[in-house]
Amino acid sequence: MTLSPSTEQREAGLHQPARRRLARRLSATHVVIAVVVLLSFVLNLLVLQDRSSTTLVAVADRALATGSAIERSSLRLVPVDADFQGLSGLITEDDLGSVEDWVLSRSVPAGGLLDRAGLVRPGSESGLRSMSLPVPIERAAGGSLVAGDRVDVIAVSDGVAGFVAVDLEVTSVADGASGAIGTVSSYHLVVNVESDEALRLAEALAAGPVEIVRATGAEQVEEASSDS
Repeated sequence: MTLSPSTEQREAGLHQPARRRLARRLSATHVVIAVVVLLSFVLNLLVLQDRSSTTLVAVADRALATGSAIERSSLRLVPVDADFQGLSGLITEDDLGSVEDWVLSRSVPAGGLLDRAGLVRPGSESGLRSMSLPVPIERAAGGSLVAGDRVDVIAVSDGVAGFVAVDLEVTSVADGASGAIGTVSSYHLVVNVESDEALRLAEALAAGPVEIVRATGAEQVEEASSDS
């Protein structure tokens, strides 16, 4: 059967829009797929670049008190720029194994960074205990004490001064000890103590302020007072 020109035109009019719609659907789908693939590639590239330019450092997951032992459960890791100027003084992910069970020489608030200067070994080779002494700078040789110094601790009871402990080795001093006194009013120093010295010091600190005296090179006081 021969179609008339008008019939052919009508049939052509029926088929051509369908083909165009199919082509448009295919084109839109291809574009969406291409965009998704491109975005995935870009995101992966950014993630790889970000990982290479950051370092994971330890922060306190909760508030940590002075004298607390470092435990992984109390910490979390956050990324910082690998070129951060103070990175060498912070505790990184790779450092955690070597400082676990070390002791904080000062408190760290929740979210606070952990730094090497604020940590001390849990004890000394002599088997002595480590104890942190929070004292105002003006009562600790003006904040000039350094690790390796020997110190005496004096307390006043009923108006009478006495030595609570003598010839203690300073193992660590908090940052800022020799900094601007006008902006830092107190800091912590960590000393090695015998068990009875630790008890006397704890009682003295609870009773009131104590005085830290540098005794490096000085004649040793013969006996510490048992009074606090």
